Amino acid sequence: MPTAIMELLVFYPETTEPKRRHFDGPVLLGVQQALGDNAEVIPGFTTVPCDGVIRRCVAYCDPGAKENSRPINTWATTLWHMALKREGYERGLRREDGTIADWLNGNVVVVCAAKPPEPV
Repeated sequence: MPTAIMELLVFYPETTEPKRRHFDGPVLLGVQQALGDNAEVIPGFTTVPCDGVIRRCVAYCDPGAKENSRPINTWATTLWHMALKREGYERGLRREDGTIADWLNGNVVVVCAAKPPEPV
């Protein structure tokens, strides 16, 4: 049985275009190569726009990035906010008063599903 090649999108704080990597090993190993050993799933970040369609995904971050003063990853935070809204969370990452409840720091890795499920 052939190994499925995964697409990893690595979002760096300084850019809006992800670096695309193809990986044919265990998911965690690919994620750790981009983030380090302490990769953590980002809750609710389960879809991402990619190549004109919304794709299912699992997104990962370094949970220590904030404490280690890594730069804010504005674009990955925006994509997380949009994913939460698609999941039915009306305010996404915004509190009732409009302030931002959370954000992502450092690199973020998004592992995309093999097939896009729905058009944008």
